[in-house]
Amino acid sequence: MTTPERLINIFAYGNETHVHSMGWKAYERKGNDKDLFSFLHSRASIDHKTAERIKIRESIKWEKFNSMNRLNETVNILMSYGLISDNDLYCITPIVNGNAIMEDIKDALYSASIPDYLKLYMTEDGFDFPNLIDDDYFKAIRILWNEKKYISCLKLVFSAVDTFGFVEYGDSGNGFTKWLDEFCDLQSIGVTSKELWELRNSLVHMTNLLSRRVIDGSVRQLIPSIASIGAAAIPSTGNSERFHVARFIIVILPKGIENWLVTYNKDREKISQFIDRYDTVISEARLVVSYRVDGEYSSWHPRS
Repeated sequence: MTTPERLINIFAYGNETHVHSMGWKAYERKGNDKDLFSFLHSRASIDHKTAERIKIRESIKWEKFNSMNRLNETVNILMSYGLISDNDLYCITPIVNGNAIMEDIKDALYSASIPDYLKLYMTEDGFDFPNLIDDDYFKAIRILWNEKKYISCLKLVFSAVDTFGFVEYGDSGNGFTKWLDEFCDLQSIGVTSKELWELRNSLVHMTNLLSRRVIDGSVRQLIPSIASIGAAAIPSTGNSERFHVARFIIVILPKGIENWLVTYNKDREKISQFIDRYDTVISEARLVVSYRVDGEYSSWHPRS
């Protein structure tokens, strides 16, 4: 174990929306990392009141600051202000309107590794969004499709679109339709996002095709048509429309995801928003499972 040059409590001060200044209080103390971090934690609620402080050049949204912490990028800010140096051991505590948010303390070491899925999907070219989406959704979607479990597959597809809409727009209430309208060419398969929303509601909640708006006639009923990509769907009748499931899942949706991910290359600020919202999403691919091996608990990850 490398003995840290200094032991430092770092504080990020701000209001409900932004970080506006940083503070620090340093100690000289020996011990293992666990004991040293425990000491810093025990002092955080006290130290932030008397810490030396400096106003940062430009305020940072908490959303962005938290994602920088996850990616170990706050070290650049701390070093630029001379708050830390190589081999310092520190933790960062958010202080919102003068109150320490103890549950959000971040332990860090200079050159600390990126945690959990952020590390797993980080490559030399940047964050591997396509692989993350494939692992979290499309692997399971393909299994269901190949097993001819088409309705279950479609339910999972709609759940994925719900998630994409939440990550893009937050808890807006209409992220599903907004995401489809912005990124997918639904016109090419003759359906609308509102019609898909009603199909999603009836399938996910009741496993039928009769949502309230379909029943009252305000939205056209979609009837899933299972056919190969090149085959035409069965002709529509009355106030219903045949929905070509294969074209949507295999052609339209992947292209929509591609269009969506391109926006992250154009607007790097969106990555902070992605991390903040995607952290609340669970999936088999990112779930860390604890299991007992030879009398000891170990951690296992599907991609390890």
